[in-house]
Amino acid sequence: MIRTKKMLLLSLTAAFAFSLTACAGSGTNNSASSDPSASPDASASANPSAEASPSASSDDVDYDLGGRTITIASWWDPTPKGETEEEKKILQNIAEYEKQYNFKLKFMQVDYGQIADKTVSSALAGQPFADVVRLTPSWIYPGMIKKGILQPLDDLMEVAGMDKQTYNDPIINKLSTYNGKLYGFSPGRVFTYTGILYNRTLLQKLNMKDLQEYVKDGTWNWDTFKKVAQEATQGDSYGLASWNGSILDNALLSNGADLIDLESNKQTLDDPRTVEAMQFTQDVSNATFIPKGVAKDWQAPTPAFQKGNVLMMDIANWQVPDMKQKMKDIDLGFVPYPKGPSATAFYSNDSGEHFWTIPKGVKDPEKVLYLVRKIYDVPSDEEYLGQTWLEKEYAKQEDIDAAIEASKNLAVLNYPLLMSVYSNDFYAMLDELTTQKKSPAAATASHKNVFQKALDDNAGDSHGK
Repeated sequence: MIRTKKMLLLSLTAAFAFSLTACAGSGTNNSASSDPSASPDASASANPSAEASPSASSDDVDYDLGGRTITIASWWDPTPKGETEEEKKILQNIAEYEKQYNFKLKFMQVDYGQIADKTVSSALAGQPFADVVRLTPSWIYPGMIKKGILQPLDDLMEVAGMDKQTYNDPIINKLSTYNGKLYGFSPGRVFTYTGILYNRTLLQKLNMKDLQEYVKDGTWNWDTFKKVAQEATQGDSYGLASWNGSILDNALLSNGADLIDLESNKQTLDDPRTVEAMQFTQDVSNATFIPKGVAKDWQAPTPAFQKGNVLMMDIANWQVPDMKQKMKDIDLGFVPYPKGPSATAFYSNDSGEHFWTIPKGVKDPEKVLYLVRKIYDVPSDEEYLGQTWLEKEYAKQEDIDAAIEASKNLAVLNYPLLMSVYSNDFYAMLDELTTQKKSPAAATASHKNVFQKALDDNAGDSHGK
């Protein structure tokens, strides 16, 4: 699909291209995706029974919905395919509960560029187009919250036998809570990770040290990353495929930084950690180890990496299957994104997370929540979260272990939440930093007030993460 430049970052942040994120969520990932056509279901979407709400035991309620249709909408096809034992059980639950509660369940796919507007317009008209809609934080904050488009779920979840602290993954609660009210839910545990996918076949051809060794000896940091990328740049090979926006997002996350602080309601463009991230972004985006032109085009890194002559690319987990498909004869490995100088751990970008919401005007929303819980409450048959996908993605246990480790520390960038307000300034600042090579202080000087004003204007909607 074609998107405007202003909307681009909202989808790219999660994927190191969003942020965000296609993808994770509800026992899968995702993150809103940098590729809206990619399915975020990276692992089982079922809610492990051990993590179900304490009040959600044998609590069958005698509902008769009178043949009503309950619709679940997303920008990918959310219909369970029956490809795993958990999905087969979900399909069985749907068939059973449709009869027991006298309703029909409908899954709807809506174009990525239209689903948010469709949610708003239909709710304002008093006729929500779906009972449950998958949305991302950047879509609902602050506009949908201000307009009352979505129903707060706290009381509804209690009636539906769902304790929000145990039903939702902590990251879902964090991202969907605004002014103390919860607006999102998602069955299951979130599994997502981001980091560096690397061409081990090329690495061995170049007689270079495996990247796993740097992680093991505690030296996988920004300096090592740049050194490795430069070392791989010889002949017709290059060290990195990435674009400027993705480099900045990775730099911020891996250094514990952001462009805004919602809790203090302040812009953080001059925070020392942010300055470090911006300088790293400038250094990397202008380095000779990125193929010419790739850093300036968000669509260029993937095809550049798939040529097989680039050592590293920053990725989100949903991108790996396609890479494996397109690079069948190449051994692909994974390591976390390197640590920044102010970080103490490796982080994965989960800015693109998404979750289910219930629009204003949906009839009997507590019954909708109850039935969704019942349908998706199936035990996982995985030995560990993400097992099914990881064992398909990687042949070596060390890569699986690295992905598992990367999934443990999920971090969130907050600045995309207000991109609709200051996107022009953001892109101007990014250009000044990367293309014009201005210092971080010079690149941010004229934009600080714009970022701060956006926060001040929306202070009443701060969700206190």
